[in-house]
Amino acid sequence: MPTITKAMGFTNTNAQLMVAPPYIAAAISAICSSKLSDHFYWRMPFAAIPLTIVTIGYSIVISFHGQLNENIGPTYFAMILVCIGLYPTHPATTSWLANNLAPSGRRAIGLALSICIGNTGGVIGSYMYMDKEAPTYYTGFGLSLAFGGSGLIVALLLELSYIYANRRKAKESEAEIRERYSDDELLAMGDKSPLFKYTL
Repeated sequence: MPTITKAMGFTNTNAQLMVAPPYIAAAISAICSSKLSDHFYWRMPFAAIPLTIVTIGYSIVISFHGQLNENIGPTYFAMILVCIGLYPTHPATTSWLANNLAPSGRRAIGLALSICIGNTGGVIGSYMYMDKEAPTYYTGFGLSLAFGGSGLIVALLLELSYIYANRRKAKESEAEIRERYSDDELLAMGDKSPLFKYTL
């Protein structure tokens, strides 16, 4: 973010100060999104909507073709949009994953792996915005836009796959399932159990 605010024409000190409002907006967005997701017990919209906002934000910035200092207001607004969309995504996707993995051992490994892979984004991100591309940063903005768009598509496909899996499992009654499997067998199946319902 400070790199982008510098490209907008702000000095080092002001560039650092200008990152505060987007991050405050991001914190509010993450808290509100998490509370609403828990209230409705529906994860997909709270991953997909923020990713849509991220995609819109980066699309706006890329459209200026590096003339960020001539479009300070719209660029700054777009960066606020990106932060508002970016920060709720991690809690939404992590809780969605946790809801849909069972038993507890599989959930623990899945969450650890997800967070580990997600943290590589920090390493990748530090190399995306190259000084030689300033102020256009086509690689950085382009990859960010691509990641946001890809995440949105994956979230929608995942939702559809969970709906399909839940409908398939609902074809058999609980009584029929319990006739075929013991409680221990159902527990051992985890999220593959015919009684397990995926969280949407």
